[in-house]
Amino acid sequence: MSDEVQFNRRQLLQASALTAAAAGGAAVGSAAGAGPVAASPAAVAVPNISDISDIGPGATAPVRPFPLTDVRLGNGLFQEKRDRMKAFLRQYDERRFLVMFNNQAGRPNPAGVAVPGGWEDGGLLSGHWTGHYLSALAQAYADQGEAAYKTKLDWMVNELAACQAAITARMSSGPGGGDDEPEPEIGRVAGKSGNALRLNGGSKAQYVTLPQETINQLTDFTMATWINLGSAQSWSRLFDFGQNTTVNMFLTPRAGVTGNTPRFAITTGGSGREQQINGNAALPVGQWVHLAVTLAGAVGTLYVNGEVAGTNTAMTLNPSNLGNPGNRWLGRSQYGDAFLDATLDEFHIFDRALSAAEIVALSSGTGSGTIAAYKFDEEGGTTLEDSSPNGRDAGVVAATSSGAATWVPVYPGYLGALPEDTVLRLGPPRFAVYGGNLDTNTWAPWYTQHKIMRGLLDAYYHTGNTQARDVVVKMADWAYLALTVGDPRAGAPLTRDNLNYMWDLYIGGEFGGANEVFPEIYALTGDAKHLSTAKAFDNRESLFGASVDNRDILVVTPQNRPGRRRPERLHANTHVPQFIGYMRVFEHTGDASYFAAAKNFFGMVVPHRMFAHGGTGGNYPGSNNNTELFQNRDNIANAIAQGGAETCTTYNLIKLARNLFLHEHDPAYMDYYERGLVNMITGSRADTTSVNDPQVTYFQPLTPGANRSYGNTGTCCGGTGMENHTKYQETIYFKSADGSALWVNLFLPSTLTWAGKGFTITQETSFPRSDSTKLTVGGDGPLDIKLRVPGWVRRGYQVSINGVPQNIAATPGSYVTLSRTWTSGDTIDIRMPFSIRIERAIDRPDTQSIFWGPVLLQILGNPGSGSYRSLSLYRFLKRDGDYSAAAITPGSPNAAGDPFFTTGGFTLRPYYISDTQATSSYFRRVEPTVVFGSVDSGVPNRKRNDGLPNYDVPVNGIVSPGTDGPTFLDLLWDQAPFATHEAFVAAVRQTAAPLYTDTERDTIVAAANQARSELDPPHTFAVEVSARAQCIAANAYVSVTARNADGVPLTIELITPYGSRTVTGVAPGKSAYQSFNSRRAAIPAGTATVKVTGTVNGVTTTAQFEAPFDASTC
Repeated sequence: MSDEVQFNRRQLLQASALTAAAAGGAAVGSAAGAGPVAASPAAVAVPNISDISDIGPGATAPVRPFPLTDVRLGNGLFQEKRDRMKAFLRQYDERRFLVMFNNQAGRPNPAGVAVPGGWEDGGLLSGHWTGHYLSALAQAYADQGEAAYKTKLDWMVNELAACQAAITARMSSGPGGGDDEPEPEIGRVAGKSGNALRLNGGSKAQYVTLPQETINQLTDFTMATWINLGSAQSWSRLFDFGQNTTVNMFLTPRAGVTGNTPRFAITTGGSGREQQINGNAALPVGQWVHLAVTLAGAVGTLYVNGEVAGTNTAMTLNPSNLGNPGNRWLGRSQYGDAFLDATLDEFHIFDRALSAAEIVALSSGTGSGTIAAYKFDEEGGTTLEDSSPNGRDAGVVAATSSGAATWVPVYPGYLGALPEDTVLRLGPPRFAVYGGNLDTNTWAPWYTQHKIMRGLLDAYYHTGNTQARDVVVKMADWAYLALTVGDPRAGAPLTRDNLNYMWDLYIGGEFGGANEVFPEIYALTGDAKHLSTAKAFDNRESLFGASVDNRDILVVTPQNRPGRRRPERLHANTHVPQFIGYMRVFEHTGDASYFAAAKNFFGMVVPHRMFAHGGTGGNYPGSNNNTELFQNRDNIANAIAQGGAETCTTYNLIKLARNLFLHEHDPAYMDYYERGLVNMITGSRADTTSVNDPQVTYFQPLTPGANRSYGNTGTCCGGTGMENHTKYQETIYFKSADGSALWVNLFLPSTLTWAGKGFTITQETSFPRSDSTKLTVGGDGPLDIKLRVPGWVRRGYQVSINGVPQNIAATPGSYVTLSRTWTSGDTIDIRMPFSIRIERAIDRPDTQSIFWGPVLLQILGNPGSGSYRSLSLYRFLKRDGDYSAAAITPGSPNAAGDPFFTTGGFTLRPYYISDTQATSSYFRRVEPTVVFGSVDSGVPNRKRNDGLPNYDVPVNGIVSPGTDGPTFLDLLWDQAPFATHEAFVAAVRQTAAPLYTDTERDTIVAAANQARSELDPPHTFAVEVSARAQCIAANAYVSVTARNADGVPLTIELITPYGSRTVTGVAPGKSAYQSFNSRRAAIPAGTATVKVTGTVNGVTTTAQFEAPFDASTC
């Protein structure tokens, strides 16, 4: 971009200085917690707050979203998740976010206020969580207008404005961008082998910080090092990885207990719930000792000098349970323990447990860590080189005296929790790389800038805070200079080639969706330079052009890497948000190449890299050890061997799907949005009332028997998690740009106020706990209402207006349009009966997942050793192919109304239930022979392997195309339902032809005919069911009636979220009735379930009916 922009460097710098001089008189302000501080206003023309719908996503699209303030969320699952997050936002001390900003601005902080922690702790990503919190506060306020959230937000914006003014004011003290600060003198000492690192005890080296990938991918592991203690300290840490004192994993050389033995411990519940491995003797001081700890499944072992010093055979926790630990330290404790006084040498991390013999060999210098290996053989400096092939350099943190920042900014308008140089050093001449060294490395500095700017824009959009708008416009002015003029040390402006080189840097070049905010700021100001800034983020060297051309290069071989710094596997959450930004550039420039890039990129991920819950990423043996990376195209089953998916990536993927839909209206985008929202997003928030941290996931593992962990203060997923649960209403309704149509995309309880058209729409539903919804129209006049027909619909889609069924052609994966002149009080009832359906992995169809409508069902329990549950289901099917009739049967819902199912002795429940139980999202289908009912043909259920994908990049140890293709029974039952037995037999004969000999085919056909009576669908009972909510005294009741309109006696079970009742021997023409007391003054809309069991012609059959009821407030 910038090599095409004509400007004079001297003129820009002069303009920068003039701006700084103008801002120099702005009040610097007082300590955080003091009264409001005036910030100088930005001299820009901005629209009124009422015009914001013309600025955000979809602003120029034919279909557009409503502002969050126009939609209120009703009671139900989504409201429950939202309220838990709002409780955290309300209690969190917002002053903690300003500590590091004040440090950079030279402003004092109130005593006793700690930084948030995690990645928001002074490390190289500090500041990003502040932006997430601003967005979450703004969204929380927009939903219900509660002043507490706006009060917090307004205070934060005011303080950030004062920090920005104070930093810019320092420009008057002299030119910025002088020589680098001298790197602390951190030397090396003689080690066990070569050099070593001395921590404390006279050394300026205080502790070491490791990159996140050294720990967040591990399950089984080995960590080993040589250590020479300088003193007999208790509880100081050799290593400590975690989020805080509640969630951590550490090894202390001397536990402060009797014997002072070394101790390894891991916990997700504080010190009282530690799982420990204790040594058998105290370590000597002043001698080299080799320490190692290994974990293999449930067995943890502590080694001292190659000998077993302690074991624990009942370990249930491993590093994956720590979430994504923001603190990854050698020599520092999560508690207030003393820094380690010791010398370290040869610190290795492996992604498996070494044997005792391998530990001995490692101590003698044989072997090197597969995750990271630090030999400390540098001559000096704060960078610790990783000698493994992974390049995960660590950084030494020097002991310093704290004080006000004195650095001088290069350009006016900078705002951050770190010095401006941490951003500028990413570009020329230094091209800083990712790592843990605060003085020389970088870690996604433009990602942090994006999050702060996004938070400020959201504050303006959702709460009308104009000061937030002024601050973000100044930040955008600074960004333009930073990405055009650049670092003065370079002596020349940034070129397109420089920018390409920057953005290809793994993690360090990650910029989030920074390119999404600048088009919006262009729309706010009319200043075209902000569009130039947005285009500066184009990833032109290695991805943009390929995406425009629809060439999938998300994973490449070493020989085919398209960029100089381009990794072979792209980091998923680094790149998804870039395409959100490209959509924003398209919307404000009309350049169709940006739309093409975004559309094609999305198609490379969904469905080709999508797991059942909507996430992407994963891991597999022998290929990589980072679950945050994209996998080979169509690699699904083989990518879940060790990992899962990063929640952040789904946060961004559904944003991209939403924005694409606004322009192209493809219902498949909404099907994906719903999948991600109903499963992975709702499933990311723990069902607890804890407010100690956000209680959200980082990874959502898919390994059989895995469990989710929650927390994530200060991490990226902790930040997007705060946002996820405060904006559930943003996509429920859209409007056509000309106001002629309303799009109903999602079935969430809510109320839309469309003031411009004089309409309100109230939606009452307990979806996804039930399969119906009711829309009530407020207002009069003509309007097209477009109702989404989800792609997962299998049993029809019924629509009634004012109780009258409508004759509509509802195709799954489409929208139906109701065109009429509406009258206030009109109602639209929609029923889309859920059904059990099976989804197969693209690359290995025997690896399958179970859905109930849109809801992924997980199998409870841990099968052990990473093995899959095995299920055989076809023998239960009737000609209708309905799994829920016998193969996977409904059980009783829990108190909240969540459905449960059973199959093969296992219990299944919705993915969105969020606790720490072991669950499996996938199972292995085992159908060895062709079986119909109880008739086993004895013929093998042969596989058809043609059509399986051939991985674009080979996977070590995996044959591609594979040999686990769809079986004969898969292909046969895919054609269900069958209207008659003759139609079924014809399908059997035709499907068998290419797979079997004539003799085998005839045997299979004979078995199908023999099983005729077993294959006939069950008798359909005639039962009339109804349910209604009513008030009796101060409580809401749900009354359920079921009338037996059949000719045989029935056992009828009435089931509601508030209780159940079974009535036996209900004669034809008679009814079962019960009124259930909710013991609440208000209940949401919901669904009652009626199960009926009867015997016809000697066959006992159970059928299920559902009856919706409205919300009620007494």
